Amino acid sequence: MTIQELELFQFRNYKKQNLSLEEGINILYGQNAQGKTNILEALYISSTGKSHRTNNYRDLIQYGQNNFEIKLRAIVNDRENLIVLRYSLDKGKSVEINGIKRDKLSDILGTLNMIFFSPETLEVVKGSPAIRRKFLDILLCQTDRQYLHLLKRYNTLIKNKAIALKKGKYEKQYEEVIPVWNEHISVNGGKIAYLRMNAIKKLNGFMKKEIHKITDNSESSELVYKTFCDINEEKDEEFFKKELKKRLDEGFLKEISNMQCIYGPHRDDFEILLNNMNSRQYCSQGQQRTLALSLILSELFYIEEIRGEKPVLLLDDVMSELDLQRQEYLLRGLSNVQTIITTTDEMPFISLEKRKVKKFFVNGGRVIPKVDKN
Repeated sequence: MTIQELELFQFRNYKKQNLSLEEGINILYGQNAQGKTNILEALYISSTGKSHRTNNYRDLIQYGQNNFEIKLRAIVNDRENLIVLRYSLDKGKSVEINGIKRDKLSDILGTLNMIFFSPETLEVVKGSPAIRRKFLDILLCQTDRQYLHLLKRYNTLIKNKAIALKKGKYEKQYEEVIPVWNEHISVNGGKIAYLRMNAIKKLNGFMKKEIHKITDNSESSELVYKTFCDINEEKDEEFFKKELKKRLDEGFLKEISNMQCIYGPHRDDFEILLNNMNSRQYCSQGQQRTLALSLILSELFYIEEIRGEKPVLLLDDVMSELDLQRQEYLLRGLSNVQTIITTTDEMPFISLEKRKVKKFFVNGGRVIPKVDKN
């Protein structure tokens, strides 16, 4: 996949901006608070329909205006794709994909594939289970449309069941409908767990290789999926459905007493181990960065295997966080991957000299291509 052109209108600090990108590495450089990350944010929204910084589209509108528009042209599998995303205070959100208006913003998912890597990505390694679930959900939603529908349906079921649990402790009629919710939850939740297990299995294989590369075989990694039952990679969807139904039946009274949905993939997690130790507790900051880097590249290889094309990689202010060894490792892994990097300098790295590189100076909501004098 290759992004060709991005057009912004009244988005963040951009009144109007047109940006043509290179197939290789694109560097957006300039001082802080000039709009570099806003470009990556617009690109990511075009891929997922969501911002990595806010849940409120109002925040994306340029100050003093009442609407914004993002247009993105990209080549996917040798075909041009056009995404047009609009939002206004009075009409709300709308999206067009290749000239066809879509009913749901989530229809964007899977059209374009992008990976966003920032210093905050470290939270996938050292943060809460919710952050790792989100990481996994975004990856699966971009590569499997069935998963998106399953997740939406499951979350609705859990929401309705939670209401029934709160009322069921005091009103018998609500308690009686909970087994009905559990029947549907076990079907959808079992499928989700099965798909997550397979995704973790694939990521784990890629990540083991990457850790060996960056550490010269001195360290090893392992991703361990944690869900409502013991994992057996040889089992199918039916196994997970039955196990979840069993767990829900056995925990019926406990859920009623606690008035909470205790069992199901909404409480999933996956452990990231380095040398058989949990990275959240026993790894140094440098080791956590190594794990984050290898996980992002594993995500890239995963998407390429599923979709048949490499995704676009968005790197937001990460180079300053990495030592030279990790910088070299990352850049070597970006062979034939379109990459957009934000940084405060021009990144005059030796490793970039033989690569296709296009630089843009960002200042006060304007992106200016740098002309190569050579």
